[in-house]
Amino acid sequence: MKKLKWHGILFALFMLFIYIMGTYDLFMMLSHNEAYYLNKGYGESIHNYFTDYPAPGLILWVGNLVSGSIAPILYLLKNKCAYKVTYASFLFDLFLILFGATFKSRSRVFDITIICFDISILVITFLFGVYLHLQVKKLCGNRET
Repeated sequence: MKKLKWHGILFALFMLFIYIMGTYDLFMMLSHNEAYYLNKGYGESIHNYFTDYPAPGLILWVGNLVSGSIAPILYLLKNKCAYKVTYASFLFDLFLILFGATFKSRSRVFDITIICFDISILVITFLFGVYLHLQVKKLCGNRET
């Protein structure tokens, strides 16, 4: 990637912001920070949901946040593999959503707005990956990447 486009930079900064906030959310939820739970309006059912959260879910959650945070940084550093890291984040998030729905009854615990928000993050992450992939293909003259 020779020169970054202004919209690509904005998209990357937006994605970085989303994933930094997601990392903050992870720490607050898993530390059972009462003020955070109260501020978000979360009750006992959500507190219980994150109590003794299973290791497979944690691996997916951390994998999503780490790759989702690294991908925009790689793009800003003009690294061509940024789209692959973004796709990894997308897959971690997809499997995390499926894990929560299948094994943790997420739809019974969380409001539909939170579920829709999670799905929108999934879609935005995928779109960021597609954007980055198209930038690399354009740079390489549509050769296989």
